[in-house]
Amino acid sequence: MKRIGILFSFFFSFALNAGFAPTELKAKVSAMWMSRSPYCGSPILVFTKSNVLAYDVLGFPTLGVLDNQDRSYDGSYYCLIFKLSEQFSFRADIDSGACSWSSPHTTDVCTASYTNTELGGPTTNCTSSADETVYLYLSTTSASNDPTVATQPFSPPTELDNSKGVKLNAPFVVRGNVSGRLVIDASNRINSTGANCVLSMPKFSFVNE
Repeated sequence: MKRIGILFSFFFSFALNAGFAPTELKAKVSAMWMSRSPYCGSPILVFTKSNVLAYDVLGFPTLGVLDNQDRSYDGSYYCLIFKLSEQFSFRADIDSGACSWSSPHTTDVCTASYTNTELGGPTTNCTSSADETVYLYLSTTSASNDPTVATQPFSPPTELDNSKGVKLNAPFVVRGNVSGRLVIDASNRINSTGANCVLSMPKFSFVNE
């Protein structure tokens, strides 16, 4: 029996500027797929959850396990897809403007400037009025994991447009027991200058372990 443990993690990477980072960051992940195609076709389900909890990614929670007792999933996967809630809850590390370290804040990471492509389904525009379910696409053919460059992280890349999706630096290689870690880097992504404390789109990446 081979088991793939898919883990959430969060890396701090403080920079010497006015930005600051969350001390708590909660997200809901309800499913994951992996595809042998960099364009995310024919994805294989890794896990799905009916009871979705908000995980604090600072606690390194295990999101799901693929049990391939009946078949082998060994191989290289060039696209990983996560189904998640686009509302993140966070706490700032300092008091600054609209941000208070003692109170949690909620923000939408899929705003009206982004589109969301359901797995095998339609593409719709995100809104800022509801907690929507979105699909995050990580692909080796995507151009960047920088949210200012990855213009549509919630839509898969195509042969004509590799600005969609988020850069997966290397294929996820399955050889027996293996695990991987979804990394969410939200350092210097908090904006406290307006009426609300807002978390801008963080950087996403995935690390083979």
